[in-house]
Amino acid sequence: MKLSKILLTTVAAAAVIGLTSCGSGDDDPNNMIKGSNSKYSIDYTNDSTKISRGYRDTTYKHAGAAVQFTFENQSAETAGSGVMGLIFDLAGSKKTTRSFDVVGVKTDGDTGALKYYISRFTGVKDIQDDNFGAYKKGENGHTEDGPATEIVYKEAFQNATGTQDGDTVTVTAYAIQKKMDAKGTDTKGTAYAEGEWVYKVYLLKNEIKKLDKDGNLIDKNGSKVELEEGDCLATIATDYTGDKPTQNKLAVYANVYPSEREAGDEGITGCGTLTGTWTFHGDYKACDVEED
Repeated sequence: MKLSKILLTTVAAAAVIGLTSCGSGDDDPNNMIKGSNSKYSIDYTNDSTKISRGYRDTTYKHAGAAVQFTFENQSAETAGSGVMGLIFDLAGSKKTTRSFDVVGVKTDGDTGALKYYISRFTGVKDIQDDNFGAYKKGENGHTEDGPATEIVYKEAFQNATGTQDGDTVTVTAYAIQKKMDAKGTDTKGTAYAEGEWVYKVYLLKNEIKKLDKDGNLIDKNGSKVELEEGDCLATIATDYTGDKPTQNKLAVYANVYPSEREAGDEGITGCGTLTGTWTFHGDYKACDVEED
């Protein structure tokens, strides 16, 4: 197929054509995540002794997005209560297995300090499983290796900085598929060839308005956001080739740590309540639609 036009859904357009959410079901059994289209929210207290996980995926397929995470009601007591994340390159189904990339972020105090990780998971059978099922024999009492595999691009948890305004902390996750003009290797050393598509992942403090027709960020003043090579936190090879990017689903993801701690949870902080929102400020969608 010929790529004749890049269509982008902004906050307004996404509500019409791009970001309709699928239902929760097994992917969010505790119904933590509310919303649809370009805006999702969470206000959940985990009264159990286990981490509560959930995600909401989009109906349509995309090759990137800019999503603002807003952590609300942040204080020394609530910081670090859970993770908000963006899942991208989501493929497969719950009837078989799923694969996806995720950038996950949590607060680390009430001053805009953040922690993040970036990973790719394959062979995921149950999102509620410990670390999506990517565990090893002997970890957390497991008697055998889990069914899934994790490739760690940025180990949990790395330092980042958001924007703090009162008790609210914000940061924008930007994942975008780019066609490489020369061969190279991604963050984990996986080789890619010239002409292959690679995901680039960022966490930004910029106030984003939308993406342009090429998937570039446009700020609130209408100016293109110029990104430096050092701004990229991770590159992820895909093996995708062709004239246009390979599109898979996006999703918003959360985990909320338990209010009650079990042995081995000493590194978990917070009170077990996570409150915040995800706002899609644009997504990169390639469609075979001719110019008018």
